[in-house]
Amino acid sequence: MSQLIALVATAVIVDGVRTVIQPGEPLPDFGEHDNVALLNSGAAADPQRDRAAAAVAAKDARAAEAEFEAARERVQAEAASIAQAPQEPQEEPADQPPAGKAAKKR
Repeated sequence: MSQLIALVATAVIVDGVRTVIQPGEPLPDFGEHDNVALLNSGAAADPQRDRAAAAVAAKDARAAEAEFEAARERVQAEAASIAQAPQEPQEEPADQPPAGKAAKKR
């Protein structure tokens, strides 16, 4: 684990002396259990872990954006494929009955 940075004033015992670590200052190494407790409580931050998390979040955001763009293009292509251009009404020849109507038998 990398060097932790205090996010709040943290009172610690260093070499038998009570010391207050101010926000933004590095914390001494307390051991894995204490470091995890400080991180989970929000009293400390791990800059390396934060950078890694930010990189993963940025990668996920780019992937989500690419997925959204691909889906948007698919929807637009589908809409374009089923859209019909306006057609001019066609006139039927006068000597034939209108389409769709059966000719009367005599």
